[in-house]
Amino acid sequence: MKKVFIALTALVLNISMFSCSVDSVDANDALYETQATEGDDGDDEDLPPPPPPIILLD
Repeated sequence: MKKVFIALTALVLNISMFSCSVDSVDANDALYETQATEGDDGDDEDLPPPPPPIILLD
């Protein structure tokens, strides 16, 4: 009887882990979508030129 109780408890606990609601795949894919950041669009006209190199004299 103890083994039957343990088996039924395991079955009920496993069933409770499943969700009845359907998750949208689009919502999950949006988490991993790459967003462009500054400078990734290929437009270098808006960027200022880099500063001149610093020359150290000894």
